[in-house]
Amino acid sequence: MAEDNIETVLLRKAQAQRRAQGDGAWSLPRALGRALSIAADALWGLTLVARTSGDETLSVHRASARLDADALLVVLEHDSGPCALVALDREIVTGLIDMQTLGRVTRFPSDARAYTPTDAAMVAPLLDAALPRFASILAAQPDMAHLQTYRFGALVEDEAAAVLALDAETYHLTEFEVSLAQDMRAGHILFLFPEPLRATGQDRPSQPGKHEHVLKLAPVRMQAVLTRIHLSLDRARALRPGDVLTIAPRAATSATLVLSGGHVVARGRLGQMNGFRAIRIGAAESTLHKPDPGPAPEASTVLVPVTAPAAVSMTSEEWEVALTDLATDAPPASDP
Repeated sequence: MAEDNIETVLLRKAQAQRRAQGDGAWSLPRALGRALSIAADALWGLTLVARTSGDETLSVHRASARLDADALLVVLEHDSGPCALVALDREIVTGLIDMQTLGRVTRFPSDARAYTPTDAAMVAPLLDAALPRFASILAAQPDMAHLQTYRFGALVEDEAAAVLALDAETYHLTEFEVSLAQDMRAGHILFLFPEPLRATGQDRPSQPGKHEHVLKLAPVRMQAVLTRIHLSLDRARALRPGDVLTIAPRAATSATLVLSGGHVVARGRLGQMNGFRAIRIGAAESTLHKPDPGPAPEASTVLVPVTAPAAVSMTSEEWEVALTDLATDAPPASDP
């Protein structure tokens, strides 16, 4: 009787696990962890155990913020889609190098040197062996079709370069706690795979909205902002005619077009055309400059006409100096 109860409990647990896994469907972390383990064993007879420690979908900026500054970053190329990224921490990289150079994983201390293309080449066999297996496991799942044909790409120098390589809007972050050779070395491997664009009903014929015609005629206020000056509210209230505020020298040559709600429409370089102030769109790398440290040169100051409220608008946290604020006091700018 007791044995029958045990079998019933085990059966219920097995059924619950199958339901959680989607009746045989593979999740991305499960398939990827399995592929890494099979690849390490097939290549070197290395025991690699990958336990999922993170699985979520994030924007590209939040996902890139999760990258470890000491990780080896490798871009994964795709035939037609956006790139993916893998980050391996130093312990895992050292373990893979040990296995390929010494034939075993050691516990020698890891050095803190900068990564080189040779280090990336040493982890390439594992990725090149695991990614096709990963794609094969998910081949029968149409919702995972975007994960096919990924392969080893190239070493990325740092997080800033990694952000430039990631050109999708959202990424699926999968992080593993990895053990090599029965815990001879342990560390983390993080994968960022781009999420596919979801269907938004674009196939249906578009129809104008009920108020589209009226909304297109609605006026929109747009300001050309040269720079922002951050002041405490007490100091802002204490300003008097003739007071001088310092700004960055570059603020007289670049500008940002901002809607009243704070949305940035475009950025450009300030100049003049036919006797009027003008902005060449897309010609400036940076627009809202912070004041340079130290004493500012004479050309980087502007008189604040406190008695003219239209020129300067004040909030509780910052001052925004608009295009007209510097039109008379700034030095002549070249044509855009």
